[in-house]
Amino acid sequence: MKHTPLDIQHMEFTTAFNGYNRRQVRDFLTALSDQTEELMREVQKLKDELGRKEKRIQDLQAAELELKRAVIAAERIGSEMKQNAKRESEIILREAANEKEGIIKDAESRLREARYEIARLEREQQLFREQFRGMLHAFERTLDKVPVMTDGVDKEKSQKKLDNSNSATGSSV
Repeated sequence: MKHTPLDIQHMEFTTAFNGYNRRQVRDFLTALSDQTEELMREVQKLKDELGRKEKRIQDLQAAELELKRAVIAAERIGSEMKQNAKRESEIILREAANEKEGIIKDAESRLREARYEIARLEREQQLFREQFRGMLHAFERTLDKVPVMTDGVDKEKSQKKLDNSNSATGSSV
């Protein structure tokens, strides 16, 4: 059975013949009561401190749990970000490769068109040269047909022949 300091202080003893010295017993009980009260205060103080420490431990454990959850979430988010970045880079690389292929095909097509156009222009140039040479030869033949003029009368006849000859040559070329 537990006794409180108050129980100890009010404890009464029966006296017997030549019993205890009441004053000494009372002083002892008072001292014992004071010590017990001090010990009880100390125990209560320690219990309060223990409660605070346990609360602090619970708070720290809760914070640790939250921190672990945050670390796990951050790792998951980091992993997802890496995966997303990898997927995006793969998409960008595929798009760049497709665009490169398109550019190459377009350039090859334009190169073929340019080569075709160059060949066409070279053919046209060759045809023009041949036609021009033909006209020059025709003019040369016409000039060869014109007589050398010695006086003014022959000039008129020669001019008419030249005009007739040019109109005939111009229609054939």
